[in-house]
Amino acid sequence: MGILLMLGGIFSILPFLGLWMLPLGLLLIAYDVPFLQKPVGRFTLWAIQKWAVLRQRLFPERPQN
Repeated sequence: MGILLMLGGIFSILPFLGLWMLPLGLLLIAYDVPFLQKPVGRFTLWAIQKWAVLRQRLFPERPQN
């Protein structure tokens, strides 16, 4: 399934297929391939941290009254 998603991500010009398929395919492959689990896990944690910083910068929380 992961390989199919990665192959579908190559055809990102088509409407339904897109770049969202590449990371999902890598995550599914890393679940089964032991030597990919650590790098994909580190990347996932890095991406979560970057997303939190970006979200905080773009949408700062307003003080509630």
